[in-house]
Amino acid sequence: MDFSNRLKQIRESHKLSTSKLSKQSGLSQSFIWRIESGEKQPTLGTLRKLSQGLGMSLGELLGEGLLSEPQSAQINRIIGNIRRLPAEQVDALDLFTASLVNEHSSGKHSLALQAINLNHSEQVGLEIELVFSVNVSAIMDHKIPDGMKSNMECFHLYDDRMKEVPIEIIPGNKRMSGQMAGRTFFVRPMSRLTDGRVYKIFISKFLQANNYRYLKENHTIMFSTHEIMDITPFDQELCSSYLSLTIIDSNIASGQENVPVNTDIKLTFSNNVITYAVRDHNLQCFSLESSKKQPVEIDVIMAEPNESSEKKKDIIIHPRHALQSNTAYVLTISESLQGGNQKLLGTDQVITFTTGAANVTSTDEQAGLSIA
Repeated sequence: MDFSNRLKQIRESHKLSTSKLSKQSGLSQSFIWRIESGEKQPTLGTLRKLSQGLGMSLGELLGEGLLSEPQSAQINRIIGNIRRLPAEQVDALDLFTASLVNEHSSGKHSLALQAINLNHSEQVGLEIELVFSVNVSAIMDHKIPDGMKSNMECFHLYDDRMKEVPIEIIPGNKRMSGQMAGRTFFVRPMSRLTDGRVYKIFISKFLQANNYRYLKENHTIMFSTHEIMDITPFDQELCSSYLSLTIIDSNIASGQENVPVNTDIKLTFSNNVITYAVRDHNLQCFSLESSKKQPVEIDVIMAEPNESSEKKKDIIIHPRHALQSNTAYVLTISESLQGGNQKLLGTDQVITFTTGAANVTSTDEQAGLSIA
């Protein structure tokens, strides 16, 4: 009998509901259910809480049936060794076994580098914003001892002569709020970087998330002050976002018909297009005209450069007046549009669409929402 079935059998024999066992063990009801369903494997700390909640020893909880399986001798030896360890080493072992279990669970919450932004300001010059898939910059020390300190030591910056450049590591929650805060670190060079030189950020594979996951591989980001040049290891999704500039989404598809006359056009790009270095230039890269070559006055709306990373990829085209009904329009995005890494769009991009009747309203208006 595996442990998931054994736990359920013992709980039911004690006439305990998962809710009651939750209260007695200090574990959540949903977590107990996931153990009993085989979705989660308990750590040593979890086994302790379960045994206390059930009023039995750890050995009784594991049972002779489990210990008589082929690996029982090894399990017995491990348990015997654990019993000889001081409490602080048992806690460390608990964290280690939890990380091993997580390695074999779903990759849904794995730790990965998701976004890189080169942010410029007059006050501090260049600052590198690194966004990860899960919480790495709001680690609680009671959960991972010295976790924040260890993570902040995982970043190093080198110049093109491999001389280390002093940096300050700033956790995201010092700058912003919300879910993005815990996933973000800012790397600030202590002195201004030199235009034209190449630099490398090294991120250690020992960077650890709040769910005990590690980065798995050392990462290196090669960049100049305005361009990300290379990312190692190569990741198709990440690298395509920073080594080229493309339109990755639009709320109006090219060729779309029956578009509301009061519509805004929201474009999402693969890279930051609103950074100070390119903002003024990019404001001039959009034009809208009817099929009869009649220009349409528009406002190009961008978020502020200190907004969240995702908003830095969005631009909204807002016609100043309602469009004419049943009319074809052409939105042109200039080939010179630049990303924060100075990559160009490369070729003019065109979105054609046709408006519907004057009384057709946008989905956002019907829902009482604002695109901006």
